Amino acid sequence: ATYVLGRELYDERVAAWAVVLLSLFPPFFLKSLEFRNDNLWNALWMLALLALIRRKRPFVIGLILGAALAASIKTLLLIPALVIAAIIIRAPRRGFFEAIAGFVIVPGAIATYFAAIGTWNDFVYCTLTFNSEFAWMRSSLWIVRAIFPFAFAAVVWIALRFRATSELWRYFFAVTMAVFVVMLACLWILISPRDFLPMMPLAAIFGAAAMTRTRSLVIVSVIFIAALWYYADRFENKTDWHTTMMDQALRLTHTGEMLIDYKGETIYRRRPFYYVLENITRAQMAYGMIRDTVPEDVVRTRTYVAQADGPIWPPRARAFLSENFLDMGRLRAAGQWIRDDGTFTIAIPGEYVIVDERGEARGVLDGNEYRDARTLTAGAHRFEGAKERRAVMWAPAFRRGHSPFHLRDRDF
Repeated sequence: ATYVLGRELYDERVAAWAVVLLSLFPPFFLKSLEFRNDNLWNALWMLALLALIRRKRPFVIGLILGAALAASIKTLLLIPALVIAAIIIRAPRRGFFEAIAGFVIVPGAIATYFAAIGTWNDFVYCTLTFNSEFAWMRSSLWIVRAIFPFAFAAVVWIALRFRATSELWRYFFAVTMAVFVVMLACLWILISPRDFLPMMPLAAIFGAAAMTRTRSLVIVSVIFIAALWYYADRFENKTDWHTTMMDQALRLTHTGEMLIDYKGETIYRRRPFYYVLENITRAQMAYGMIRDTVPEDVVRTRTYVAQADGPIWPPRARAFLSENFLDMGRLRAAGQWIRDDGTFTIAIPGEYVIVDERGEARGVLDGNEYRDARTLTAGAHRFEGAKERRAVMWAPAFRRGHSPFHLRDRDF
């Protein structure tokens, strides 16, 4: 799409070099490879621009932009940028209602589906309410929003002052870029490089056109390659830790068993806690807007496996998991180290086994002879046996080859 658009705006040479520069630009290289909705969003946006420059029917353009909105709510910034640019260049207003008719189809179908299955409130909360509530918590947000009217007015003033009488498409896309960047920087809640993905192809086209000498393009490409080598950590494979974690998740848990992790990284198991623990969730937890119910949810759903310890856990959840789960390598299983006096507590009722470095332990538990795994209720228990280090752990994890004495998948 970048190549075709570059050819439409300039020529074959600019189009080819635009693709080279875009592909080697470090943020685009890495962010466009991530498995995220932003890449579908960017692809639909580029298709909409191609449909626009080739004067396809307004209905088709609206349909593609509606699909882009379904891919990312950030389309609400792209559309005003297009409209404002169109107003500045005094584009004809024909086909407006036809474009609206195409635009509402995909979002309308999705909204209808969620309403039909009874999850309309969740749909609105997850797409609008959740993020908008965070906006009022950022103490510095008012500063950039106060700047917005002046920055926006400056963009409009410059656009009107230098309004092109020829090459309207180049002028149109330049204004679109400027308006979008100002709106994103001043109005959006959280900003990351992937939010600028839709503008990067246009920037690459204009950049390739501005560098008239091939030598300049080659030098910039070499600089991008060097920056990419640094930005991508020398192209080292750093996915092994994630692969081993998912491998352990498949061996430590079976289908139907829950697993508490940060954001669903383990992919294959349901989580007992509704919220993913990303920046906005943790900020709302810190302000008391979302309760940390991880301990209650873990106990209620009988979740016996947890993600590794780390600062992402909220304080209450982290304390509970650290006290009631044992490290198995990449993940943790429910259990405790037995204290010197033989006491331990069970937070999640279930089947447990007592183990030592050699394997399953034998002794007396709560006054009864104990040789095998048994069901333990929540609360305090005592183990009477040899004075050596032992642990009580979720029995299925032990049967599946895991032990806190022999951590697995550490050396990946």
